[in-house]
Amino acid sequence: MKDHEIREPAVLMTAAERLQIDASGITAYGSVIPIDCLSKRELQVAHKIMEGCSNKVIASELFISERTVKFHCANIYKKLNISNRSALIAGCFRTLYQEATSL
Repeated sequence: MKDHEIREPAVLMTAAERLQIDASGITAYGSVIPIDCLSKRELQVAHKIMEGCSNKVIASELFISERTVKFHCANIYKKLNISNRSALIAGCFRTLYQEATSL
């Protein structure tokens, strides 16, 4: 049985990439996610998604059906030009990072 060695690059990010991030921050598609375009209910669903809740849990906590949660998710993804929960979470993190670096 052979031992497998995992090799990782010594440098995960170049100096130029670090400077670019420090200068402009990390944002989704080059701009901050326009979270204010979402309705009140879509924001509630988005917050539950960011908490890591499943559609079933979101439906239960917001007193709506799972189908309605899926409908709100589709609207959120369309309005924010993203395709899934991971992109929503990453985009919101990037937006918060951008706001924090601009202070």
